[in-house]
Amino acid sequence: MVPERIVCLAAEVPEILDVLGVLDRVVGISAYTTRPSEALSIPKVSGFKNGSIDRILRDKPDLVILTSGVQKDLASELAQRGVTLLHFNPHRLTDMFQSILLLGNIVGQPEKAERYCAQLKSEIDVVKKKAAEFPFHPRVYFEEWMDPVIVGTGWISDLIEIAGGEDIFREISVHGRSAVERIISPEQILERDPEIVFASWCGKPFQSNEFLTRAGFTTMRALREERIYEISSEVLQCGPMLVDQLRVMHDLLQTFVDSSNGVIRRSS
Repeated sequence: MVPERIVCLAAEVPEILDVLGVLDRVVGISAYTTRPSEALSIPKVSGFKNGSIDRILRDKPDLVILTSGVQKDLASELAQRGVTLLHFNPHRLTDMFQSILLLGNIVGQPEKAERYCAQLKSEIDVVKKKAAEFPFHPRVYFEEWMDPVIVGTGWISDLIEIAGGEDIFREISVHGRSAVERIISPEQILERDPEIVFASWCGKPFQSNEFLTRAGFTTMRALREERIYEISSEVLQCGPMLVDQLRVMHDLLQTFVDSSNGVIRRSS
């Protein structure tokens, strides 16, 4: 049997289910869901970290889908109520494809899932080939939170590298599954002196003034050259929306490379 009444507490999942042709089985979504537009009329039953268990279960789902360790308390409460759960815990970009294939099998659409993965990989390869032509790879810092300072997770680092950048904290992003493992100091940012800053604060808008006024940051190259960019919060969801954010990152990096006239300006 395949699930017929699905609640998606992972905001990236409705889009996948829509492509698989089973969005009509979804009876509840997260308040953070932004796509597809067809999903936005489905009742919002929860936030991200917190939610009413009674509200989540009101429409008697036969499957609840969650994501990341942030939702572990919700998962625990739902499990105590006897709910069937699918709890993703993605960390790298490759996990997105594994999630799509698993969902395809669960809802009875494995072939569609395989085709969808092939399509997304093809779109990513287009960006990768363009980035391979860069004469140099700009140093990029990605900030996911400000207090304490937390760098992006593994899939964000993967996107930066594919887009044509050099993630200055890649070793931390790749090895740090949890946010606490990705905490750094402002001094570390200054030491690595990024040429471009991407930021997407989890759950709140990026406050550029707060970033710009940090002690010592006026010496940072990215700040001196006004290359501080807010990236859509969709980059924090390990789903198909990452391909759109990959293109955004690539375009910003391409602009920087073009403005450098192909000259590697590492000594300034």
